[in-house]
Amino acid sequence: MSLNIKNLSVSFSGNLVLDDLTIPEIKTGEMVSLIGKNGAGKSTLLKQMTKLIRLKPQLITINGKSLALDDIGYLPQDHRISASITVVELLITTMHVGVNSLFTKAHSAQKALTLLEDIGIIRLANKVCTELSGGESQMVGLAQAIVNKPKVLILDEPTSALDMNNQLKLLEYVKTYTRENNAYTLMVVHDLNLAIQYSDQVAALHEGKLFAYGKPQEMINQQLILDLFNVNSQIIQLDDYPVVVVRP
Repeated sequence: MSLNIKNLSVSFSGNLVLDDLTIPEIKTGEMVSLIGKNGAGKSTLLKQMTKLIRLKPQLITINGKSLALDDIGYLPQDHRISASITVVELLITTMHVGVNSLFTKAHSAQKALTLLEDIGIIRLANKVCTELSGGESQMVGLAQAIVNKPKVLILDEPTSALDMNNQLKLLEYVKTYTRENNAYTLMVVHDLNLAIQYSDQVAALHEGKLFAYGKPQEMINQQLILDLFNVNSQIIQLDDYPVVVVRP
């Protein structure tokens, strides 16, 4: 099975942001990171996927079949929750979106608590959402995106508000979820070292087009970084992973 994203074009105020963009076939269990400078079209791609599923369903398919919104779990940038309910209540509510009765899905509270435990944020279960810090809100947003077991995870800078420990915790969980559920994950990542460590494939975007695509250990090099970001760098090999070091 494979996820296909083909021929996406998006304009804002007459400016072409995505220019007939096609991402190579994404296989089940794969995590794909989108990299590129600000304004390259990364976040626009993720946001537009949720809209184009309704407007142009033929552009985003799994094995030739159009996706439904229920197939997608989406974590936006700077995720904030304005509802004055607890985290576990938020997850129960999310599980019952579009369902008439709270009794339709059995053991909802236990499922929510188990998910929070698996992600490593069970301590937040009874915290009111409006009292969450930025990083806590980001972690809860991941739980909210995953609670209905989507086929496709769309994560827009999921680690931006997180400390180092929580960055690894979040990405480890996403990797496990993606593998165990034969899901597909697309995420915007600015930290190239995290992209190298946690991606099966990397899509480099430039001016709304696909600039390069491939395995991160093979594709991310000094020339690519110079071409994309106009930054000099050095690649140091550490165990199985190259490590990017920026040079002045």
